[in-house]
Amino acid sequence: MATTSISKSIAAPKKRARGLTIATVSLINAKVPLGAGAFYGFFIALVVGLIYPVLSKLNFNAYLTSNAVAGLVGAKLNDASSFSALIGLELYGAFYGLIWGGIIGYIAGAALPSTFENGTLDLALARPISRTRYYLELWLSAVLASVIMSLTTLLAVWISAFFVQNANIDGGWLIITQLIEFAFMFLASGIGMLFGSFMNASRAAGGAAVGIIGLAYLMNILGGLSSNLSWMQKIEPFYYAQGTLAIATHDITAWYPWVLVIAGLICGVAGLVIFNKRDLPAV
Repeated sequence: MATTSISKSIAAPKKRARGLTIATVSLINAKVPLGAGAFYGFFIALVVGLIYPVLSKLNFNAYLTSNAVAGLVGAKLNDASSFSALIGLELYGAFYGLIWGGIIGYIAGAALPSTFENGTLDLALARPISRTRYYLELWLSAVLASVIMSLTTLLAVWISAFFVQNANIDGGWLIITQLIEFAFMFLASGIGMLFGSFMNASRAAGGAAVGIIGLAYLMNILGGLSSNLSWMQKIEPFYYAQGTLAIATHDITAWYPWVLVIAGLICGVAGLVIFNKRDLPAV
């Protein structure tokens, strides 16, 4: 008997997803703090626009002449009655770096240790993925989180200006202001990655990054209380984040934001060196 063979076509195997998979997954894992930070920034900007008629009637100038209050808000303004000045104080002052910088610092700090805790680091490095690439993609996820929060805040301020008659917000200086704050968040991401490179607990690493930012904020306040303590301000990052001055007075020191960027790069690269040389914890 003759046998007939039937040829069957075998489907080609699906290609594995390539690209920035690690960064994407890390960004998705950080959706809760990222979403909270974006919502909070959007909410503050809208509230300032809605209640601006009431805020403009309050005499903030008497308070802002105090060095202690100037240290708290992160800027010293002669006139705080305009919408740009109030949005600068309420949103782009020192609280921006403390709150949103703290969120980015926590996200970056927890990104790497969390992969120790759930065992995904071992699985990833078992494939042809270098430690350097793995670290850089996690760092990129924190930077992308900074971009998302920056764009959300920028959109919120633009919408808030529609509720104010004669808001007089300069679009160019608004973008410059947001870029200054993005430089601060980039520094926070570098600080977080540095702590995450040698710590095994995600909450401890993220909390340490937040603690450093909180310590810098305290130094900013104490440095403004006395001329003998002014050196404390010059060694902490809030001194170089002039977001309030940019949007309110259109006057900044151009090289200050680069101090934040360079410091963030130094911290992030130092973390990369530490991560490449350390012994990974056994799961």
